[in-house]
Amino acid sequence: MRAATTVLGWGFLSTLVLAGPAQATQSISCLDMKSDSSVDILLGAGPVSKVLRVLIGVGERLLTTEPSLPGDRVVIAQAFDDGEVFRIDLVDEQATELVATIRLIYADHDSLPLRIGFVRIGDDPAVGISCEGP
Repeated sequence: MRAATTVLGWGFLSTLVLAGPAQATQSISCLDMKSDSSVDILLGAGPVSKVLRVLIGVGERLLTTEPSLPGDRVVIAQAFDDGEVFRIDLVDEQATELVATIRLIYADHDSLPLRIGFVRIGDDPAVGISCEGP
């Protein structure tokens, strides 16, 4: 239950972090089927989306690219969306080790953008996630 509380609490923290100066941003929010793992991706709006921040909560493990948030600090090594698969690789601060991998496939839906995929931390098994957002 602690992990679920931590993961859901990040939504509140994310809101606080975004309360600064107005920026044109979009976000992708993901949960697993049990709602105890989450991925939140903040994108800068523009002709080419740039990943500004990634927050991951899987079990007791928290990863973040945002230094002011709780969790292990990671850095974006790759963030690429080719229109079919959105790929994000996160490494440690020294860029010596791949820490987490996110892969999302766009699923066409009438009412809102939807993505499905997985998040994997290190060599742990991948966790399936479904996401809302562009």
